[in-house]
Amino acid sequence: MAVNARAASLFGDLSCQAWADMDYPRKKIWTNAFLAPLSLTHQGLKKNGPDRYNDDPNASEPAIASIDSFCLLHPKLGPAEAAVSYLDALIGK
Repeated sequence: MAVNARAASLFGDLSCQAWADMDYPRKKIWTNAFLAPLSLTHQGLKKNGPDRYNDDPNASEPAIASIDSFCLLHPKLGPAEAAVSYLDALIGK
């Protein structure tokens, strides 16, 4: 799933520093707003199997942890790149 992370500008083109400064509830809102539609789109194109993000009510927790880790390792990038990387790995399972 090659997703253009520039779509992040629709959700606020955050830096990893801005992400680090957000509280958990705001991270959860941003993560779900960003990943849920991408996952649904992928699932709609694939037309089979579960939607690994949207079918799990707790999916945002590992996604946020993954974004946190990514941003620590890549402070010059943003959470959008981290979220896309996470979703690619999740869907690839």
